[in-house]
Amino acid sequence: MSALSQAVAAWIAANPGLTWAVAFTVATAESIVVVGALVPGTPILLALGAAASLGHASLPGIVAAAVIGAVVGDGVSYWLGHRHRDRLRGGWPFVSRPALLARGEAFFARWGAAGVAFARFLPGVRAVVPVVAGMLGMRPAVFYVANVLSALVWAPLHVLPGAAVGWLAAWHLPADLDDLALPAIVACGVSVWLLHRVWQGRRRVRRVTNVRS
Repeated sequence: MSALSQAVAAWIAANPGLTWAVAFTVATAESIVVVGALVPGTPILLALGAAASLGHASLPGIVAAAVIGAVVGDGVSYWLGHRHRDRLRGGWPFVSRPALLARGEAFFARWGAAGVAFARFLPGVRAVVPVVAGMLGMRPAVFYVANVLSALVWAPLHVLPGAAVGWLAAWHLPADLDDLALPAIVACGVSVWLLHRVWQGRRRVRRVTNVRS
């Protein structure tokens, strides 16, 4: 169990009123270009779910905050694309990462409105597809239907597993070990996120190797 995990768990236990704000902020950041890649959203949301299951926060409140944050995050990205259109191609971050924009455009061209919903669950295109939808003139009503419906699925999928593990841990642990449950769950969440990032890195390396060969 790492010192970071213990610190996160202690902060959640000491600041239950701020857990909704954290859930909202993390879910919003996950949908912002580049920012989403820097924020360990999955382990944080898992930890918040675990905190709720152990009585440190409100589970419905955390899920609701994550849903709203996800909708706002995609909405901000869509607005940026709709507002600035092709000017984004020559600006940060796409000027230095043209492949990122190209990947999002290809995904959106293939899936259309459904792609806005699907992209939320795919790390490679999650943060760029809403921008592309705005750049290519997708109607706001269609965008927000896909945005809201996907957020209603995405948020519970990222919060409830942590809650389930927390409930199991609290049920099976002796009373004098209950204080260790939340740090352990946070540590598991961080480990899952790190393994996910390693797996993504291996896929990127394999893709580059295949292209060069």
